[in-house]
Amino acid sequence: MSNSFKIILLAIITFFVGTSEYVIAGFLDIIARDMGISIASAGQLTSIFSLSYAIGTQSQHF
Repeated sequence: MSNSFKIILLAIITFFVGTSEYVIAGFLDIIARDMGISIASAGQLTSIFSLSYAIGTQSQHF
């Protein structure tokens, strides 16, 4: 596999993983109703996921 292909593949994967936090915002009311929690709590769960993802990806550099 060439280096340019690896970089393009990495960029595409990063885009999809990064946008997953934003896509879920449209479904917060459905998620909150199904889980029996408030919409604000469902939004905080999304924020916790995003923060965990950010910390987890940086841990390789320590």
